[in-house]
Amino acid sequence: MSRSILISLVIAAISMPLVTRAQQPAPGATKETASDAAKNVPKTYVPGLEQFMNVILMEHNKLWFAAKARNWRLAEYQLGEIKEVMGDVQDLVPTFKNLPLADMLDAVITKEIAALEKAIESKDYKTFVSGYDKLTQACNTCHQGTGNEFIVVQRPTRPAFTNQVYDKRR
Repeated sequence: MSRSILISLVIAAISMPLVTRAQQPAPGATKETASDAAKNVPKTYVPGLEQFMNVILMEHNKLWFAAKARNWRLAEYQLGEIKEVMGDVQDLVPTFKNLPLADMLDAVITKEIAALEKAIESKDYKTFVSGYDKLTQACNTCHQGTGNEFIVVQRPTRPAFTNQVYDKRR
């Protein structure tokens, strides 16, 4: 299941109308009170920036191990997922702390992501490693620029998910 479908399902499940105690008519309530409760429309859930960044962090981890295993199809897929989530952030959280987050991410997409796409396409591991480190540094620079310098990303030392196979299967 792709990440987009999974996020859509989570959003749909969370967005389902939920009746809270405040919305439930009290025992013996009049029809007028019950109709007032029915007017309460649930809010649509939009993930916060942290949820998007956690997905990017997960994909960042998977990207590293896919390329390390020289599984270029998987690396291409994982990089595409990072790019897609960044696009979601641009659409849904274009500003953060009054900073143009959409523009900041656009710079990363057009520079570091584009360079990694070329490295993956050419199956050049050495260039990939350099590009991956530049992407990681761009993430950290963004964190510093938004006042979140305490969030530091690095090359992973082990897969976040031990149930995924990174080696190419024939």
